Amino acid sequence: MSSTAHKDYHDKAFPAKRLVEVYFCDDSFPLIKENVEFPMEQIHTDIDSGVVKGETLIDFSVGATASHLIPVCNGFKDIYVVEVNERNINEFEKWRQNKQDSVNFSYGAKVHHKLEGGREAWHMKEDKARKAIKGVIQWDISNNDQVPFDLPQADCILSLYLLEAISKDQDTYQRNLKKMTSKLKIGGSLLLFSPINMTFYKIDDHKFFYLPVDEDFVKQTVNNAGFVIEKVNVLPSKKSCDLLDYDSIMYLRCRKKNDV
Repeated sequence: MSSTAHKDYHDKAFPAKRLVEVYFCDDSFPLIKENVEFPMEQIHTDIDSGVVKGETLIDFSVGATASHLIPVCNGFKDIYVVEVNERNINEFEKWRQNKQDSVNFSYGAKVHHKLEGGREAWHMKEDKARKAIKGVIQWDISNNDQVPFDLPQADCILSLYLLEAISKDQDTYQRNLKKMTSKLKIGGSLLLFSPINMTFYKIDDHKFFYLPVDEDFVKQTVNNAGFVIEKVNVLPSKKSCDLLDYDSIMYLRCRKKNDV
């Protein structure tokens, strides 16, 4: 499938707010338990157990999304968010500044409230995440650029659904993974979420390109990038949805053993 078949995630006119409203805000999206709750559960489990921890985490995730960052705050003091699309950055900054017209992530806050067993009031969780975010930085992928040089070295890299959205083919995917993890310390953790065999997603009347990958390809790419896979969890999709077409969502927790 060519990247010219549909619109692209990095298009200047990308509908940033609509992406979040359709897929990440509430249960009007029929697959939100798979799309939002599953990643939050995996992140919460690995951070709450102490398996994943550190001072600094860099997030490379799709869209102006924040629910997955709520459980991150329990394990990391400083969070840096990297985005490739200026419109997504603008929407994310609205949420970060708690502006009236920003997207609402109370759904994710309530999910984490339940995961924690009610240890902290759900309405405090978005503010906690906002305070932990030390910077929102744009990554220009138009000229195969490396990640921004001013990013700090990180103890953890988190990526939710982004690689397939910005990579036109498997070779580009492999290069982008190496770039994304170039700021990760040796021994640091990579938390990677990948929809399996997904070819598109829709926002209103527009269909967007998504690179289809299978489990073996993702695992091999991670291994080739210098990582040891410590955990694999695959959630098969329980229902079909005409907004997108993945078969399952795969979570990999990996440890960086060397620079490749």
